[in-house]
Amino acid sequence: MTHPLGGSHAPGEGAAAMSGNGAGPWQSPPPSSNSANSAGPSSAGLKRYPGLAQEAQRACLRDSQFDEEQVVRLLLQELHDRGFVDTFAQLQRESGYTLENEPIARFRNAILAGEWDAVEEALLTIGIGTQENVNAALFIIKRQQFLELLEARQLKQALLVLQNELGALTTDTQQLHRLSRLLMCPSPEDLRATAAWDGGGGRSRFLVLESLQTYISPGKMVPVHRMETLFNQAIAHQCDTCRYHVRPAAQGLYVDHTCPESVFPQDLQISMSGHDDEVWYVAFSPDGRYLASGSRDKTCIIWSMRDHSVVHRLTGHEGEVSYLAWSPDCKSLVSASSDKTLRLWDVESGEHMQTFRGHEETVSSCHWLGDSDRFISGGLDHRIIIWSTSGNIVKQISSPRVHDLTVSADCKLLLVADDKSDIHAYDLTTLTFMYNLEEPAEVMSLALSADAQYCLAELRNGELHMWDLGTRMRIRAFSGHTQGQYVIRCTFAGIDDRLVATGSEDGTVFVWNRDTGRLIVQLRGHTDTINVCSWNTAAAALVTAADDRTIRIWPAYHGAPSDCERPSGQSTGASEASDNEDSAGSEIHSTSNSVDFVD
Repeated sequence: MTHPLGGSHAPGEGAAAMSGNGAGPWQSPPPSSNSANSAGPSSAGLKRYPGLAQEAQRACLRDSQFDEEQVVRLLLQELHDRGFVDTFAQLQRESGYTLENEPIARFRNAILAGEWDAVEEALLTIGIGTQENVNAALFIIKRQQFLELLEARQLKQALLVLQNELGALTTDTQQLHRLSRLLMCPSPEDLRATAAWDGGGGRSRFLVLESLQTYISPGKMVPVHRMETLFNQAIAHQCDTCRYHVRPAAQGLYVDHTCPESVFPQDLQISMSGHDDEVWYVAFSPDGRYLASGSRDKTCIIWSMRDHSVVHRLTGHEGEVSYLAWSPDCKSLVSASSDKTLRLWDVESGEHMQTFRGHEETVSSCHWLGDSDRFISGGLDHRIIIWSTSGNIVKQISSPRVHDLTVSADCKLLLVADDKSDIHAYDLTTLTFMYNLEEPAEVMSLALSADAQYCLAELRNGELHMWDLGTRMRIRAFSGHTQGQYVIRCTFAGIDDRLVATGSEDGTVFVWNRDTGRLIVQLRGHTDTINVCSWNTAAAALVTAADDRTIRIWPAYHGAPSDCERPSGQSTGASEASDNEDSAGSEIHSTSNSVDFVD
């Protein structure tokens, strides 16, 4: 964050450094020798545009719909924050406006100087509304004073502030207990570490000032970094309204943000054939180096994303492979099957490491639990089981028939779709039920955004819904695809999960803007029902698999490689040793395929 006083001024030095006489930079500017300029912005002699007649000068400003004083004060704040001392002072003199009035300036300078009695007096002079606001602001001030007294090893004075002042300003006994425990810190270094505080000589006083601005009218004290906030809001709005937004917005201010169509997954990059029957599931390794596929032919294939060759063909299941899950370290793969078992595979060697038996019907889904030592599975037998990689059952809980389950990245949230019309949410740390989300039809599959804020539910009746898990509200429906009796697995896609993708029974991939619900593109290439869509940011690709026995990879950011470049030396491909004789049994077709854009 930019130093709030600009330049290289140390805390407490800002006021003197910004004005030659030490009076503070926010006080009214001294009269100028040019009487016209000193009269303020409406003065007849104001010289804003040298060489223009007075009427022309004022006409240049008439088109603005924004209040001149507010604009100038924002400019003053930005100049001040960036350390343009002379320009800041000149703009105050020329415009007749000040960034802050005299009471606010005294208040700011007292905080930065650590003059706490003066801060309290100035705060009451400013006036901040209700007694509740006054108490909250005083608590922030007194907490800083308490910490600085502790840092200076003035323990008796610090104790008096805690008992007589902080204690009277809040009823939060837990916070008071946390502060009282700081009295036991043996040294200033230990105090700063325990309190997560950088000391009176650090940035803590600036942070106090920012916290106190919450209670002061913006007309009196411009909110901190206000122009920066407006810039960020403008860019965020441009991204929200950008139809093809799939990449981070450059922080340029000269032109509006747009994503050209060429950065979206447009062309079919490659088609891979290696299975002898329908491909039911695909999953990227977390690092994007490999792709795993599971099929109705009872096999799994691990593919190299470097050259799209077969690395390993995994055999052993006696039923169709319904689900795949990569371990977080990318070293292991779990496969789930209709043969009621799960199998653990070593990715480097392709060896079968363990078989897990405990379900009595088809295992419909599985997910790792973050440490590469445990994973969870759900089945149609009303069971959810947590396994250790050694083969032991860690925990088993009764549940509805599980069509699908998904786990948040922090392994705190478990969502389960049953065979009816409910999505069940569990606290995974305690395995306790939290709430239900009710859908109008049977939920066939789920997808969870990386930040666990949103959930997608694919329904048997062909609807695709998105839920806000914070409000537990269904906030969007996506339409256009066709689905009936088959399980089709959807996914969030793109940078920050801004896209939603799913397959369709007509062999088309549908991709929507997550926030607007607008259909962005239809990708054509498959000739039969698409069973799964999967996205990986590291691979910068969307992959789909279908009943036509093919896997198709759709590249992202085509034509804009700078958006998905990796650091120098980082590879996306598997090692040379990963190629083996199994690649002879697969077919790889590079294709440039037509794409239907929807207006």
